[in-house]
Amino acid sequence: MALAQLGSRRAAGVRISARGPAVRAASRRTSVQVRADKCLIVNTKGGGHAFIGLYLAKELLAKGHDVTIFNDGDQSKLSAKAPFKEYSNVRGLKVHWGSPVDYSSYPEGPFDVVYDNNGKDLDSCKPLIDAAKGMCKHYVFVASAGAYKADNIEPMHFEGDERKGSAGHVAVEKYLEAEGLPYSVFQPLYIYGPHTAKDCEQWFVDRIIRDRPVPIPTPGVQLVTLTHVEDVASMLAAVPGNSAAIRQHYNICSDRQISFVGIAKAVGKALGKEPRIVLYSPEEVGTGKSGKADGFPFRTIHFCASADKAKRELGWSPRHTFLDDVPSLVREYTSAGRQHKDVDFSVDDKILSAMRVYA
Repeated sequence: MALAQLGSRRAAGVRISARGPAVRAASRRTSVQVRADKCLIVNTKGGGHAFIGLYLAKELLAKGHDVTIFNDGDQSKLSAKAPFKEYSNVRGLKVHWGSPVDYSSYPEGPFDVVYDNNGKDLDSCKPLIDAAKGMCKHYVFVASAGAYKADNIEPMHFEGDERKGSAGHVAVEKYLEAEGLPYSVFQPLYIYGPHTAKDCEQWFVDRIIRDRPVPIPTPGVQLVTLTHVEDVASMLAAVPGNSAAIRQHYNICSDRQISFVGIAKAVGKALGKEPRIVLYSPEEVGTGKSGKADGFPFRTIHFCASADKAKRELGWSPRHTFLDDVPSLVREYTSAGRQHKDVDFSVDDKILSAMRVYA
């Protein structure tokens, strides 16, 4: 039966069903079952989470699962762009394009595990949740650690810390709980890696490779957690068969932090250059406020989290560190010829002029 009929079965009887009994594996710290599940990854069409679907599909396929990506958006406009153009290189992956808020565009089911890596608010998530209600073994919502309330006293976020009531992700999580789904919530921070649709470390390379000053919001020692997309995917792929993860929240992040100045110095080292760091106040130069700075790729405050819970309960550990990955990230930048492309430095120039520093 087609998953597209789900909306009318709440009207007519279609299921994202869970299949029969699974073989229980040797226990780790969690209740894990070894089985080949049918997994649906509902993937966003843009932003910093867009490449999660690609890497999650690879992880799940490597574990023997059946995987379909249901990508939001217009295939004719997106399929030639990163990361979507990589789908054709993944053996065994089924790809379907449509709209997660339109039941008629849903792929054929049933599915055991549903990953929502698309919605950011209840309006965009509710149709899929309603379709899966009572019919899948596990519903996984990829939310965001950005929903945490900032705390400048204890900046590292742990699961259970206070969150913003106004955040769209929080409303989705409350709905999942109220509707009784067997859900898990995962909260990524900043993600890096090949095929990203959003620049992170590239912002620093843009400037250092061109021998330009690197304007960094003061004091420059703000800590961030940068996580490779493969580590994000490996944590999400630990869900199928893991009943201990149900009704739990997990931070998805590296177990290391790095400062803004540290990122600049690491990129400079990989390029064989000494970065010209200029510390400035966004408020004073008129380029930002309330934890944001125009043109800068990060919040201007600490933004880091603990992954200890995922290590304990999911048996997960990261395979990457940002410092180890910087040389390959720089090589990827140069092999793509980005050092020869035009970059808009107009915000930088405004900052540098206010600081009386000149490129």
